[in-house]
Amino acid sequence: MATDRAPSGHFTVNRRPGNTPLTQIMCRDLICVRPDRDICSVVTLMVKNHIGCIPVVDDKRRPVGMITKFDVVEQLQAFMCSAESGSPLPIDLVAQTADEIMMPIALTLGENATIAHAAAMMTCEDLHHILVVSNERTLVGVVSSKDIVTWLADNSSDR
Repeated sequence: MATDRAPSGHFTVNRRPGNTPLTQIMCRDLICVRPDRDICSVVTLMVKNHIGCIPVVDDKRRPVGMITKFDVVEQLQAFMCSAESGSPLPIDLVAQTADEIMMPIALTLGENATIAHAAAMMTCEDLHHILVVSNERTLVGVVSSKDIVTWLADNSSDR
């Protein structure tokens, strides 16, 4: 059976998504926020760092939610619709902190999950980002749909 050295130094067998752990493609250099972080600074972090999601974590770095570009766009759309109609923006639509805008469920996979596991979860749950956690449930990485597509393009047998 053929083996190849991955950039991380690990060996992969036949470069199949079902044999390749997420740890080989996930981003480990994470920007996270706490639930009480103000929305303006969250959006600034997303724009400044060109990222599509920010995990929301507790004091032990366990994921409690995630904020995506779509969450921000939903808030903007609510504001624009309210402004267009001339009505004041309802106070409950004005998100002030991360926990008011985040998806309050953190869908995660363990470090031993494979690229195939992540792709299946993304498809079933209609997601573009999966949080990767350690055995202690602390956040260790994020894998995006772009990470998976890049891996597939780099490991295509047509190359």
